[in-house]
Amino acid sequence: MSDVHLGMGTPLAEMRFGDFLLGIKGRAKGLYVLGDLFEFWFEYRRVVPKIGFEILARMRDLAESGTKIFLFRGNHDIWFKGWLEQGLKVEAVFDEQEMVIDGLRVYLAHGDALDQGFVPRLFRSLMRSSINGFLFSCLHPDIGISLARRIAIRSRRGMEERGAALKVQAAMVEFAREKLAGGCDVVMLGHSHIPEMRRFGAGVYINTGDWMKSFTYGMIRDGKATLEYF
Repeated sequence: MSDVHLGMGTPLAEMRFGDFLLGIKGRAKGLYVLGDLFEFWFEYRRVVPKIGFEILARMRDLAESGTKIFLFRGNHDIWFKGWLEQGLKVEAVFDEQEMVIDGLRVYLAHGDALDQGFVPRLFRSLMRSSINGFLFSCLHPDIGISLARRIAIRSRRGMEERGAALKVQAAMVEFAREKLAGGCDVVMLGHSHIPEMRRFGAGVYINTGDWMKSFTYGMIRDGKATLEYF
């Protein structure tokens, strides 16, 4: 799943995601969070942002029940420095990864690298700059997080514009087609907030949508990949 955007100020949507986490406890071998779990996230040395604590507690509870949690960086949550691995018992944090899941070769990523819009590219460049990260860490957290959230909201709203979303959607479909032709069985991406599932021969492409409006996720079970609605 992807694009929960915790901290965006949508308590009902967050509650629904919490119900989802509770529902898969004891049933899911793995949970793969494909980016933008947070509207914005930055780990300081001694400060933890006050964002989505109830959801994070449920994720830790899920991990302690035996579900392995894998976290992927999105374009809104880049700065993971180990606290979530320790506090939530997340298995690993990735940018992108190919993994074997239930016998299938699966490519996983957020997908924002395929977004060539000016604002998304600028936002991605700013977020991934180590120099900017250092300078940002020098700001008081109340100031830094407030500023970053305003930029993040603008970036997300640009993504929600129908024309921009359709361009990203087309780029993702073509990328998935190439990955599947190269030997992957399944490609799963997020970022576009447009849930979809397409088959290319024996391969499957799934965009996991979002947890603000669509409440969709991909599932792999018994060697098959499907798009599910909660």
